Amino acid sequence: MSDLKPKIQTTKRLHFNSIWLVPLVALVVAGWMLYQNWASQGPTIEIIAPNAEGISAGKTKVKARNVDVGEVSDIHLSDDYNHAVITVQMNSGTSQMLRDDTKFWVIKPRIGREGISGLGTLLSGAFIEMEPGHGDNAQSHFEMLSQPPLTTSEDKGIRLRLTSSGLSKMDVGTPVHFHGFEVGYIEKVGFDIKTGDITYRVFIRAPYDALVNSAVQFWLTPGLAVESSARGVQVKMDSLETLISGGISFGVTKGSAGEAVADFTQFHLYGSRDQAENHRYDKFIRYVFLFNSNISGLEEGAPVEFRGIRIGTVTQVPFHGSSIEKLDALKHPAIPVLARIEPQRIDADFDQGKMTLKSWKELLAKHINQGLRASLETSNLLTGAKVIDLDFVANPKPTQMHQFSGYPSFPTVAGKFDQMENKLAMVLDHLASAPVGATFVQLQQTIEQAKQTFVSMNKTSAQLNELIKDANSQQLPDKLKQTLIQINQTLADYQRQGEVGQSVAKNLQSLQQALNELQPLLRQLRAQPNSLIFNHPAPGDKQPPAGVKTGVSNE
Repeated sequence: MSDLKPKIQTTKRLHFNSIWLVPLVALVVAGWMLYQNWASQGPTIEIIAPNAEGISAGKTKVKARNVDVGEVSDIHLSDDYNHAVITVQMNSGTSQMLRDDTKFWVIKPRIGREGISGLGTLLSGAFIEMEPGHGDNAQSHFEMLSQPPLTTSEDKGIRLRLTSSGLSKMDVGTPVHFHGFEVGYIEKVGFDIKTGDITYRVFIRAPYDALVNSAVQFWLTPGLAVESSARGVQVKMDSLETLISGGISFGVTKGSAGEAVADFTQFHLYGSRDQAENHRYDKFIRYVFLFNSNISGLEEGAPVEFRGIRIGTVTQVPFHGSSIEKLDALKHPAIPVLARIEPQRIDADFDQGKMTLKSWKELLAKHINQGLRASLETSNLLTGAKVIDLDFVANPKPTQMHQFSGYPSFPTVAGKFDQMENKLAMVLDHLASAPVGATFVQLQQTIEQAKQTFVSMNKTSAQLNELIKDANSQQLPDKLKQTLIQINQTLADYQRQGEVGQSVAKNLQSLQQALNELQPLLRQLRAQPNSLIFNHPAPGDKQPPAGVKTGVSNE
């Protein structure tokens, strides 16, 4: 019976539970999101900065033209602990912007010469600004700029390199002017260790870059300058901006023409416009001037003039020369001064080759034989500045051109003021050495003799009066009597009480008073002959010695 029972087979069926759909969908979504996040990410770059002030990982954005292009993901110190390394995760599609000329800088509140900037970050926080590059080479390591650049790669213009020596340093952002109008600024400041020069990279904006050519000169615009020279005291004042920070100006000097220049052409930066203009006189003849007078007031850069027209420049005061000539200078009173004659100042055809330096040397030598001499003249009585003046002198002494440290020596004479001073000193010396005392003695004797003559005339007049009144005299002829009366009248006129006598007495009295007043002056001239020119302090009151009565009662 057991075989007749039907066989029962058991089978297991797998049933899919819908609950598993939830994690499956979540896994697919998460994978898709990870893929989307990976696909949306751009390259990772590193920025080296002096410090990470105001920058936070996961918060600080990187922007280009105020559009988010990345975010700071990590900040750590460099291996040498001297810099901060900022890791930035860039967005997708930014690879083309990361080139070797790409620039990064931090936008934060700043107060500088250009004004106040970055105030919007007071609420939003600092962020990193990016200027996309256009170079050929891709790059992932960059250096943070210390401050925002003044120009961008899209700004049109020309960049130049300026060098200066012996001048004070100027900062980035210092303006560049042309005829007082701002046309550019300093982009970068450096220092050349080999030459000791300060270097500047300046940017001239378009369309003003067309003003720059090979003939322009650059010089400092100090804002406020007080210059004392042979022309007097000059006060120059520019704008308020240049008064605070200074500036640079450029222009084409008179008679110069130039050609267009390329980027980063080098120019020299001069201290003033006068130095820049004098630089174009590049052909000159050097002379040494030996002066036997005081050269105080003659400075480097002072003009060399011919009858008021500038024809040269003083280059070294005093001129040192060789060591042997320095020793000779101790034996001789002449002080050497090195100066140069610049024919280009007065010869318009010099650059055209009509006159050469050789022909100018021959011309000057000819004029020296004819009496051309140099002298020191005071051009400004207020400042005491002096110039070297060339002019012809009358009856010149024969002279020859000597050499001093390899330079010809220009013959010199005393200046007009020195000549006048010497002549006046001679007059005072003669006056001081004159026998004034003997003359006073003779005048005193003459006055005494005149007094005695008046006494004799009074006696004679009295005797004539008695003779005329005498009875016996009445018997004399009328003509003789009349003659005696006239003689008596004449004697009366010449007496002290008479008309002539009173006049002579007054003159003698005035002469006596004048002589008495001249005696202190003559004693002073005998002691100090130059006291008429130079003021001397009056001697103090003599103090009586102790114990001597002064006539003033102490009661």
